[in-house]
Amino acid sequence: MRTQLIRKLSVPLLAGSMALSFSAAATEGLYSVDALLDADVYDVDGEVIGEVEDILLSDDMSIHSLIIETGAVLGMGGREVVAERGTFTVRVEEQEGNEAFDDIDYEVHMETTQDGVKAFPEYNEGWWNQTRESLSQAWENTKDISGSAWENTKEATSSAWHNIREGAEKMGDKAKEATGNN
Repeated sequence: MRTQLIRKLSVPLLAGSMALSFSAAATEGLYSVDALLDADVYDVDGEVIGEVEDILLSDDMSIHSLIIETGAVLGMGGREVVAERGTFTVRVEEQEGNEAFDDIDYEVHMETTQDGVKAFPEYNEGWWNQTRESLSQAWENTKDISGSAWENTKEATSSAWHNIREGAEKMGDKAKEATGNN
């Protein structure tokens, strides 16, 4: 009975998981930086709070942050804030019909309110220098830790092989003694 139930449920579950994985893969796509620049930015309540002013990339060419201009009136008087990766999502703006690939518009949706965005760091030279230094230091620390880990692994492996070789030689000597072959 239990086996039959598992068999009956496994097919729909498998089909459902395949559909889920296909839809998840379908949401990944190719994005145009040019189209993302000047995209409207919405807060968690769906209110427009600004637009994408710039896109900052990390060394691996992934998006590190978006620079969002908020509070501007007719392009003046706004404040530029830094929205780090993980605080927003990018969506294709819904449009009627099949648009050409160069007619795609994006929306950026923040995972916070307009007041929450106001608390984001301001994009200025001080932020730039501090972030660049922090990322550089993190990279140096990673290199140091990786190098140290590599050296420790090499040393431990060498020591283990040495111990195994000595143990094998001793076992061989004992086997020779036990059989009377010298």
